[in-house]
Amino acid sequence: MHEALSALKHSHREVIILRKIKGFSITETAEILNCSESKVKSTLHRGMLALEKRLIKESGLNEHTK
Repeated sequence: MHEALSALKHSHREVIILRKIKGFSITETAEILNCSESKVKSTLHRGMLALEKRLIKESGLNEHTK
């Protein structure tokens, strides 16, 4: 998980850590990153998709096995 997370774009990693690991709200995350709430939501969504793809790739499974 750590490897997959560290391989993500900085913005994706930052939002995932703040929201999913540290538990900040969307509003709090937006304030910390000095951006809009919609930016946090879209970056989180894209980041989670990228993380899932990376984890699937690292596990040696293909997406059709899910």
